[in-house]
Amino acid sequence: MQKFIFFATIIICYSCESLVPEKDQRPNILFIQVDDLTAKYMGFFGADFAKTPNLDSLASSGVVFNNAVVQGTMCTPSRNSLITGMYPHNMDLYENLDLFSLPKDTWTFPKALKKEGYKTFWVGKNHLLPYINRSKVENTIIDRRNKAVQVEMGFDDVYQTLGKAMVLDMAQKQFAKDSCWEEGRDAYADFLFENGLLDTLIKEGYNIPTTLDPDTEMIDGHFTSIVIDKIGAYKGNSPFFMWVNYSGPHSPFNVPKEYLDMFELKDMPDVIDRYCETFDIPKELKQHPIPEELTAMFYYRKKYSAAISYMDAQAGRLIDFINSSRFKDNTIIVFFSDHGIMTGDHGLVGKSTLFKEVLNPSLVISYPKEYKPQRVTIAVELLDLGKTVLDIAGVPKETLDEIPNGNSLLPLLNGNGQFAGSGIGFSELRGLRSAFNGDYKYIDHPETPILFNLKEDPYETQNMIEKEPEMAAHLKKAMDQWFLSSGSLLIKGIK
Repeated sequence: MQKFIFFATIIICYSCESLVPEKDQRPNILFIQVDDLTAKYMGFFGADFAKTPNLDSLASSGVVFNNAVVQGTMCTPSRNSLITGMYPHNMDLYENLDLFSLPKDTWTFPKALKKEGYKTFWVGKNHLLPYINRSKVENTIIDRRNKAVQVEMGFDDVYQTLGKAMVLDMAQKQFAKDSCWEEGRDAYADFLFENGLLDTLIKEGYNIPTTLDPDTEMIDGHFTSIVIDKIGAYKGNSPFFMWVNYSGPHSPFNVPKEYLDMFELKDMPDVIDRYCETFDIPKELKQHPIPEELTAMFYYRKKYSAAISYMDAQAGRLIDFINSSRFKDNTIIVFFSDHGIMTGDHGLVGKSTLFKEVLNPSLVISYPKEYKPQRVTIAVELLDLGKTVLDIAGVPKETLDEIPNGNSLLPLLNGNGQFAGSGIGFSELRGLRSAFNGDYKYIDHPETPILFNLKEDPYETQNMIEKEPEMAAHLKKAMDQWFLSSGSLLIKGIK
């Protein structure tokens, strides 16, 4: 009788153990997205004056995509293209204020990732355009926006703000009118107000080096601390997807003085000659010209470099946290920008153009456990990241194939299989499109079509359209095929 009881106990215990769910071994995914970062200011892209040690280290352990391109040249088109898998022309979204919101139930890859069991987080500056259900009354504007990002974009947990530049503008206008701040409009502004710091933000404005604490009070330090707290507190068995969106190095560039002191004006790179001397650039590509005097651009570049170094320090805090946590060996880190900006080259500032300073998103994917460090030279698109993370999450191939745009980068990361992309990346402005294959860029313009040979002319100063018509025709044909296959206007957003 005793033997039988012992045997039964073993069976019962074994059965109980078999009912305990195994820990999900799929990797966590951390997106670190920054705003307005030009690749030529990064050490790992060859800038010998740069002070970007943390991201240089990440790049040395990861896969660097030398020829990734963004699909939209402003924040809202680029970010909504990435999350929806649609091109700007699919949404009629080329500039930040083109749409008020996307339609209800728009597909996004975080929704699909969440369906696959990932816990999804969003922290930081937000340029997404989720549909907002205005028939339901939320407590505050913050609550309403958070609910929209959760329901329509696919995030379980949301902390968002409009970003430093917009918060500063909102606060300056409201204090000038009412001498106070109305809480409930923006999370970061509320944080500063509740801690007696909003006056400091307003006083320092755009030009005075900030006295806010870089790790806890400045906006990107604030984001970093929130991300560290959220990941550190996460106890779930399923993997997480954390998308952190830094506000920098977007202006204002008034980082702490210690970062400005890292740079000398004489160390800043020379400004590429004002426009191109060999041909007339179409007016659509030079929407934000600078004054004739270029000397001031060197100080602009110094402040911009300092803002990049501050962003690097905050990214470093986050990377160091991951590497010292229980998530160290099972977290893929993806670093990229929504686009770059012009800092005086070709006589331009801003981002409404198709020069490479704007189009390269500084894409790095690091997962040393599985992906060997390398430089990928084939042209890829930022939009490819959506399908890539779903591939990493184990979504069946037939499901991936149903997503009309983008190609998984996984074959390029792990060396298994063939990359399905054409090796040509496409970018758009209103009325203009570019096709880039890593060596050549074709810009389709009805009056002045342009072909840049970046192997021989890396600064994009010579139009080779007449000297290399075969390459121009090849990229033009690829562009036409891409436009037809990617569909025209797929959704009608709310204006």
